[in-house]
Amino acid sequence: MGMPVHQVSPPGDAAQWPYHSFLPLGALPGAVPCARLHTTAVLWEWGMNGLSQQAELAVSELVTNAVRASLEARQAGQAPDDRPDGVPVIALRLAGDHKRLLVEVSDHDAHPPVPTMMDPERDGGRGLVLVEAISERWGYYYPATDPVSEPRSSGPASGDSEGPASGDNGWLAAPPVLPAADREPGKVVWALLSPP
Repeated sequence: MGMPVHQVSPPGDAAQWPYHSFLPLGALPGAVPCARLHTTAVLWEWGMNGLSQQAELAVSELVTNAVRASLEARQAGQAPDDRPDGVPVIALRLAGDHKRLLVEVSDHDAHPPVPTMMDPERDGGRGLVLVEAISERWGYYYPATDPVSEPRSSGPASGDSEGPASGDNGWLAAPPVLPAADREPGKVVWALLSPP
């Protein structure tokens, strides 16, 4: 078992960082390579190539877990059908300040993420051990029930990959990823990456 996962918001100053990106994705296997390629392109654009390898790994693991968790929650009747084809939508948010990168991935499962050591009998969870190893800090929070982390949408358009975000909280300015608590559960898992 890895270190305990803490329910904690990401760095509060991330909303003031100069670079921001938001990418909604269907909870499908193809979401993982799309998120990884998006991250690589965005880091190149931001001049933060030095974090590409760490970021690709963190994004791959977090998006893989979000896809799995959202599909399992939908099968259990706990997640909405966000699209007409019934596929839940997850979201990837990136924020950079030239040196550090914040990766946030939302899903529709209210259960906390649980890192597990290599166990051939258990499927999943091992990627979080890798995320823990490459991150300065990481954790999760519930935006639907945490007013401090509630998103505000008065910043740049959701497709923008840079520009200042508004709001004084840790959740970046973009359209809400998850609806209000009375509609559905869901969490955001985040990792803060910095050069080794």
